[in-house]
Amino acid sequence: MSPQQLPGRNGNLSSLSSRANELRHADTLAEKLAWGLFRNRQLRRYRFRRQVPLGNVIVDFCCLSLKLVIELDGAGHDYESQANRDRQRDLQLDSLGYRVLRFPNGIVLKAPSEFVRKVGEYIAELEQRRLKRLRS
Repeated sequence: MSPQQLPGRNGNLSSLSSRANELRHADTLAEKLAWGLFRNRQLRRYRFRRQVPLGNVIVDFCCLSLKLVIELDGAGHDYESQANRDRQRDLQLDSLGYRVLRFPNGIVLKAPSEFVRKVGEYIAELEQRRLKRLRS
């Protein structure tokens, strides 16, 4: 089980929040770069948070107003066992109303503008859906 899936020592929100705080201070190079691209409402004026407890998991990045989660996956996510855990996490987050976008670390490190473009395109789709619902 990856550290981000552990509910904390006692399984409660307080320890989950403490673990999220620890992760904020131990982010990967890809997470640091992505945070530089998300912070201060740089992406379509939406506020993103990093290492956010949702349910009993901690997600890499989250925009609460869009209910959008961005997960950055390292090489360990290529293994079937981790891919299965990722699917379970995604289902849990979906049940909470969140949409999960997953990206390999490599796209953030090698093509950050492509990463931002893809996230921005998805946000634009969400905005269009909201407008259609409002007009209906």
